[in-house]
Amino acid sequence: VASAAPLPKSLAARGPRMAVPGPPGPPVPNGCEVRRLESKGNGLFATAPNAAGGEVFTDEPLFVMQHTGNRRLVQACARCCVFVGSLRAQFEAIFAEERFAPLLNSLVGAVAAWEAEAGVGSCPVRCTQGCGEIYCSEACRSIHFQHSHNLLCVGPVDHEDHPLLRFKYHALEHADTLLLAAQVFAHLINRCRACAGDANTLRNLMAEMLSFCHAPFRDACRAPPGREKDAEFLAHTEGVVREAASSLKAALDLCAPAEAAVLFESGSTFLSELLGLFEYNNIDVEVASPVGSLLAARGRKLAACYTGSAPEQAAAELALLERLLREKEWVMRCIWGEETTGIYDDDEEVDDGDDCDHDAMMGGDGEADAQRGHGEAITMAMADARRDVDAMSFEQLLDAPWPALHGVALFATVARINHSCEPNLKIVFPAGSARLLAVALSPISPGEELTISYIRQEEDVQIRRRRLLEYGFLCSCDRCLREDSGGARRAQRRLK
Repeated sequence: VASAAPLPKSLAARGPRMAVPGPPGPPVPNGCEVRRLESKGNGLFATAPNAAGGEVFTDEPLFVMQHTGNRRLVQACARCCVFVGSLRAQFEAIFAEERFAPLLNSLVGAVAAWEAEAGVGSCPVRCTQGCGEIYCSEACRSIHFQHSHNLLCVGPVDHEDHPLLRFKYHALEHADTLLLAAQVFAHLINRCRACAGDANTLRNLMAEMLSFCHAPFRDACRAPPGREKDAEFLAHTEGVVREAASSLKAALDLCAPAEAAVLFESGSTFLSELLGLFEYNNIDVEVASPVGSLLAARGRKLAACYTGSAPEQAAAELALLERLLREKEWVMRCIWGEETTGIYDDDEEVDDGDDCDHDAMMGGDGEADAQRGHGEAITMAMADARRDVDAMSFEQLLDAPWPALHGVALFATVARINHSCEPNLKIVFPAGSARLLAVALSPISPGEELTISYIRQEEDVQIRRRRLLEYGFLCSCDRCLREDSGGARRAQRRLK
């Protein structure tokens, strides 16, 4: 379960934060209020006392999506991010390759017993138009359809050159956060239609979205590690946004031509500002898998039975469970990483020494035997992972995490919270869904500003400040000032 809310690196970078005056935006939760700050723009403040460890507020995302790479391992509701489907369905998502067919076949009887004991195993609800989206309930399917999916569903698409497919392929190639932007466009159209609004209504809804901090995407993004934001990079970035805008407009023209004309009346400008807004305000969503705790409880129960009345039956099931856990852990070590979590290293100098292509490691498409040395490195990495997993004890296997849902979301409350390297809030997702909970890290008094950390807090002041410059400000929180003055004093002592 996520314990903090760093902004994601999926589109990677930051520019100057801009708090633009405009409509107030969505309402704030009870016990909080938005105040205008001269140096920070808007901020969220407590209006009631909160004890350390207390629940300050909860919030539902305005927009949320599971990272496309994460869908390879996790089946979850497209609206609320709850894990859905049977245990077998979750296993089939992880062990999708042909090499694991014997394992899945051997699990049939055991899985049925595990599901019966845990009371799980319901079938997911699927999109009625056949696009493949799944949901935890009819209610979630209906809400998601009315929210935005009605205009973005590819189920009715009947040819490969459809502009909606072109847009989605483009998003998958360049940045899946473009898919989240498409949700915003579709949702604004639906809101405008729901109130029988006109062009000015839609413009007001667009302005409401831009009441959060934002900037053009070219200013908010940063270049990949090792290159500058030079003219070539900026031209490429603007080209990606323009092509996305062109395909999305063409798709929306087919179902909402009047609204599309307003949304794109300034070309790709609104899309660019929206992507910049995501860079400043989105947070990572991480929902822990329920599968791990279920199987850990079953494994420990079986271990207790092993010395009890039915040792042979327990031994057979234990062996099957151990095989499942070892294969899961091997798959995780082979492919779990940036592409499946959407979380990228903060610094370009970070190098974990793993240059392997995870898709190639698991038999995915790649350059057809392009580099023999690269292929040998992958084989060696897979063998190393296998040796490490084989050395794990059964207890270690039980405690090892299962693939969590990883996604990205825009929350109205979090978008109004400023940074501190000594925050008084943390964001968690304890309910097995994308509904967040803000927990007080220290006692909070009425009138006190609520803060979270945008970055990893364990780094020293210079690294923190360097990372926060990506957000467009030099951090001068109490902790930074305290550590900065301490560092200056130590430097002075070294010079004497």
